[in-house]
Amino acid sequence: MRYEVHAGSVKVSSAFTAYVEDRMQRLLSDFAFIVSADLYLHELGAKSPTHQVRLRVQVPGETLIVEERGDNFQEAFDAALAAMRRQLTRYKETIRS
Repeated sequence: MRYEVHAGSVKVSSAFTAYVEDRMQRLLSDFAFIVSADLYLHELGAKSPTHQVRLRVQVPGETLIVEERGDNFQEAFDAALAAMRRQLTRYKETIRS
């Protein structure tokens, strides 16, 4: 399983990169059926909230996408990760039945 972070021209700190690495590894270990994941970081400029995170996860037969905004990337990432966990749990329940 692989995942990629797409930041474009956004500058991210090494602490945030380590945080993302840890959280993504936990997600991948909890849901072993994930094929791949992509994390997109965007700064929205003058709009409030100003940071947007899009998390796209490929699972067998489907692509799950979550998009969240926050005052900083960590806040937006945490919200996106929580929403993705809910989607993955629902997906896991549907493939069991």
